[in-house]
Amino acid sequence: MNTATVSKANSAFFGPASRSMNPSSMSRRSSRARSMVQVRNDSALIVNTKGGGHAFIGLHLAKKLIADGHKVTIMNDGDASKLSSKAPFSEYGSTGAEVVWGSPTDPSTYPQGDFDIVYDNNGKDMDACKPLIDHYSGKVKHYVFVASAGAYVANSVEPMHVEGDARKSSAGHVSVENYLVEKGAPYTVFQPLYIYGPHTAKDCEQWFMERILRDRPVPIPTPGIQLTSLSHVEDVAGMLAKVPGNTAAIGQHFNVCSDRCVTLDGIAKNIAAAAGKEAKIVHYDPSRIKLAKGEGFPFRAVHFFASTDKAKKVLGWKPEHTFLGDIDERLAEFKASGRLEKDFDFSADDRIIAEASV
Repeated sequence: MNTATVSKANSAFFGPASRSMNPSSMSRRSSRARSMVQVRNDSALIVNTKGGGHAFIGLHLAKKLIADGHKVTIMNDGDASKLSSKAPFSEYGSTGAEVVWGSPTDPSTYPQGDFDIVYDNNGKDMDACKPLIDHYSGKVKHYVFVASAGAYVANSVEPMHVEGDARKSSAGHVSVENYLVEKGAPYTVFQPLYIYGPHTAKDCEQWFMERILRDRPVPIPTPGIQLTSLSHVEDVAGMLAKVPGNTAAIGQHFNVCSDRCVTLDGIAKNIAAAAGKEAKIVHYDPSRIKLAKGEGFPFRAVHFFASTDKAKKVLGWKPEHTFLGDIDERLAEFKASGRLEKDFDFSADDRIIAEASV
C-alpha cells in the first residue's frame, strides 16, 4: 500500500483559526493532522444493498474512492439477472470497480482477496450484518457501517439531531452498532437522512414532481413548516470517502446530511416555481387517515434534520450541493425519464384529499 502525506491537512482540520497560531504551535498541530489523514492507495470492499434509498450510495462511493486513487470491489446483494439492468446497478460499468454479486449473509459468496476497508451499505439488523462483521472485523483497518439517522429518538424540544443523542433501542441499526463495539472492530458509523440525486432506486424529490408536473394537488402533513434535510448522494459519498487513512474517525458516529434545511411546503413550492407551475398544497392530519405501508407522504411528518459540524471538524468534509441549487437538474432528469407518459395511481392521494376537505 502506497501512502503520501496530504499537503493541505493542516487547513482541512484547523481552518482559518490556524493563521493566528505561532509557528511552533502550527508545526505541532500540522504534524498531528498529517498523522491522521493521508492519501492512500487502499483496497475497499463496498457491500451494497439491492434496493431502497441507500442503494445508489454504493455507485457514487465507488466513483469517489476510485477518483481518490483507491481500488474498489462492489459486492451487491441480490440476483444479478434481475437487478443488473436497473438503476443504480446498471451504472456500475462506468465506475471502474470490480463487481460481484453475492449474499452478505453467506461468507462463501464473498469476493476473494484482502481488503483494507469494508463499507457495509446493506444491512439494517443483526441477521443481515453479523456474518459480514464476524468475517471482516478482525482483518481490516477500518469497518464502516452505513446506518440511519432514522434511529434517533424524535425530539420536539430540540429537533436537530447531534451525534450522541438518544437512539431507539428497538432499531436494528443500534443492535449492529453495539455489536461492532463488542467485537472491538475499528468501526465508523454513518447516519444518513433523506438522499436525492441521479440513479436512485427510491423516490425522494420525484414524489413532489410527479404531482406538480401533472397539475395534481400535493398532500403534505400539516402544518407544512416542518424542517427536513435533503442531501445529494455525491455529498454523502464524499463524506464516506473521507474515511481511508483517517484514524480519528475510528469509533465515531457521523450524521450525513446537507447543512441546509428546507420546509416540507418549501420543497413543493420551489419545485413548482422552477417548473413554472403552481404548488397546489393540501395540508392534512396523518393521524386521521389510515394508509398502507408505502402510501401517502414519503417523509416524516415531524422535523427531521441533523448537525454535520462533527464531520466538518473531524473529517474535513464540506457539502458541494444544496437542494434548491439542484432543482433544475433534478427536474430535467425527471422529465427525461418518461415517467410523465405513464399512468400513475393517485388513489391514496385522493383519499387523503377527501379526508382533508371534511
